[in-house]
Amino acid sequence: MTEEWKEPYIEQHEAEDALYTRLHRQTREEIQRLSGKVWTDYNAHDPGVTLADVADYALTELDYKLGFPLADYLTEENGTLDLRRSGLFPPEEVYTTHPVTEEDYRRLFLASIPRLAGVTVTADRETGGYTVRILPSPFEEEGERKALEEQVRKVFHSHRNLCEYLEKVETASLKELEFRADLEIEAGEDADDVLARLYMEILEYLYRFPVFSTPDKEGEETPPSEWLEGQTGTVRVAFPEQQDTEHELYGRLCRVKGVRSFKTCYLTLDGKPQNDFSGGFGLHIPEEEPDLEYNPYKEKKDKELKVHIRQGKQNVQVDTGRFRTRLETLYRIREHRLEHKVNNSAKAAGWTQPAGTYQDVYSHYPIANDFPACYLLSKDGKAATPFEAYLKLYDRVIEGGLRELKELPQVLSLSDEDAGNLSDRRTRELKRQYLDLLDRLYGVDSNPAWLAEHNRYGETEEGTLRRRMRFLRNVPVLLRDRNKARDITDTDSLTGNDTPTVKRWFCLLLGITPDDGRAVSNVLSAHNLLITEKRDGRPFRDIDSLLIHERMLEADNVEKVDYMELASDEKEKQREYGRMWHELHLLNENRISGDLFRGGTDLDNYRVVRCGREEYLLAYHNREHPGWTNLGRSADKERLKILANILRRFLRELNRACETLYIVEPVLADRSRPFQVFAVLPAWTARFHSPRFREECRRLLRSLLPAHIGGTVYWLGERDMRMFERCYRQWIYSLTDARIGEYRKLLLDAMLEAMETAVEKQDLDDTY
Repeated sequence: MTEEWKEPYIEQHEAEDALYTRLHRQTREEIQRLSGKVWTDYNAHDPGVTLADVADYALTELDYKLGFPLADYLTEENGTLDLRRSGLFPPEEVYTTHPVTEEDYRRLFLASIPRLAGVTVTADRETGGYTVRILPSPFEEEGERKALEEQVRKVFHSHRNLCEYLEKVETASLKELEFRADLEIEAGEDADDVLARLYMEILEYLYRFPVFSTPDKEGEETPPSEWLEGQTGTVRVAFPEQQDTEHELYGRLCRVKGVRSFKTCYLTLDGKPQNDFSGGFGLHIPEEEPDLEYNPYKEKKDKELKVHIRQGKQNVQVDTGRFRTRLETLYRIREHRLEHKVNNSAKAAGWTQPAGTYQDVYSHYPIANDFPACYLLSKDGKAATPFEAYLKLYDRVIEGGLRELKELPQVLSLSDEDAGNLSDRRTRELKRQYLDLLDRLYGVDSNPAWLAEHNRYGETEEGTLRRRMRFLRNVPVLLRDRNKARDITDTDSLTGNDTPTVKRWFCLLLGITPDDGRAVSNVLSAHNLLITEKRDGRPFRDIDSLLIHERMLEADNVEKVDYMELASDEKEKQREYGRMWHELHLLNENRISGDLFRGGTDLDNYRVVRCGREEYLLAYHNREHPGWTNLGRSADKERLKILANILRRFLRELNRACETLYIVEPVLADRSRPFQVFAVLPAWTARFHSPRFREECRRLLRSLLPAHIGGTVYWLGERDMRMFERCYRQWIYSLTDARIGEYRKLLLDAMLEAMETAVEKQDLDDTY
């Protein structure tokens, strides 16, 4: 017998291969090289050798601390490992997709509503309308069938794609077949149970019950990318391949537990045996008991059981009520099993999930403490010797590395609360590199170059990182639900997060609040301001404090305004705004020129102008039209510079608050407008006023929309936007509330009327 040897628990390494040995050898070689190979009579106790020993031990310990898996460093002290925080999402959030085809919707309904016996989905390819026909179980009452129809509506609208709508949901009515048979059952079997199992087998065959698979076992061998491909969830819904013939069904019935043999066995329609079931049939479930004396030639009632059962030589009486109860129990057990499988599919996933163990490796023991006592190093807080000061350089390097290691979870975090110290340049650079990595990992661009080119609101490096972090936190949903539209059955859709994914992507990328719960036309009204734009035939000087270009505007009398740090506290910031309103009288006219509203976001457009011996003006240099505008007057020029900084910040906030995107699907109110969307945006902000920026926005929207959807981008002025938003909110409510559904078309026409006078219209058709 061959003797088996067990490997030692700790793998032994050769001494020459140990890290410390290699470090010590390399250290001596480096010292020899630096000394010109003249230091040859060293002893083990020489200070240089001792220092090398201690430093090599410290490096060996550091190597140990840096040798744990990455997951350990991301694990919190309480043992929690949240990889979502670092933008590393589980497979079921990354690889799943939104339903697109009729078959996708069919599988979705069956997985979401296990009580459905079957469902067919038909799409009108000309209009995008869907008709859903459901097949409830034979045991559902009329009220329960209505509830199933409502569930189907809810599931459809929560997964609806852009420009799709639900035409109708109806309960299918199938022709019912009667089961006629003369059979013998095994001894000791209960006739009611056997008959219930036979009927359940027939129901499964006729209804083609789907097979639900979860990744609990199969997923151990199947990669998640393969298992979840084309799926809306972790549950796979497959339909059995069958011939739909009498012969195939007969073979399955013969294998039912308790059946010994059949004398006769067939399914009839109007008394005629059927051998092809591909047309779709239901099954009649009898309600009355048969006569004990079997007579195949005797005419029987429609509700009577037409199955004769023998056990040996004895005829067996079937309790129809008990049989129906057993059959319904079998059916409900199947439903509950499916429901349990669906609800626990994510928990049962067999894919290996990363696990981490918290490692307390971030403290450092000063290397000076490892020296022998003969070195007489200072203790108890005494003044350090020059040698000790030299040793602290080693400590500083090691402590710095461990500090960076401890901050790694913050550097990799996408959360605003624990993103790390983004005011630190090195932290910002590491964070930027990690966000670039996530961009490549998910195939997105969270910071396109054209956004940086149009940085009209002074977004800092920190601000850019936070905007990108917010976008990447949402990237699984943005990718999975890219074509998803608004849930028009959600009564809180205006105030919640249920906005079309195209809008969420656009707004998160641009740093805009993505919900529809705010009206941008109210932003200026809330400050009692009205934008005035210069138009032909309207004297600009009548609505603006335009300065005549005279000597006081010459270079000798004009000073630039430099950037100043303002209050970061919200309460103090509002106080600054209050003083600005009080001191800059131009704002008290309740009107602001579009030029100032947009150009005032740039500090380079402000100047302090000397207009007298001790008098100064705060002037704004118009960018869209010639001339200068007087914003205010003071004897304190420094105060005017502060006011310019405050005004600049105030206008940046207003511009940002005025930006949004509305996605309108006209087909929801007008079936003659299929596969079109209207993208509506404000035209009066600093970024959205730029023709080049508008074109980039159009390109972005075109890239986000499916290829079969076209439409128009409308850039509205403030007055038109006010009318549009008033109608838009009512239109959304009309889609949700059937009581005002008759006004949908009227509200759509009113929105179109406001959009007709848009500042600019852009075609969304794929022409580039």
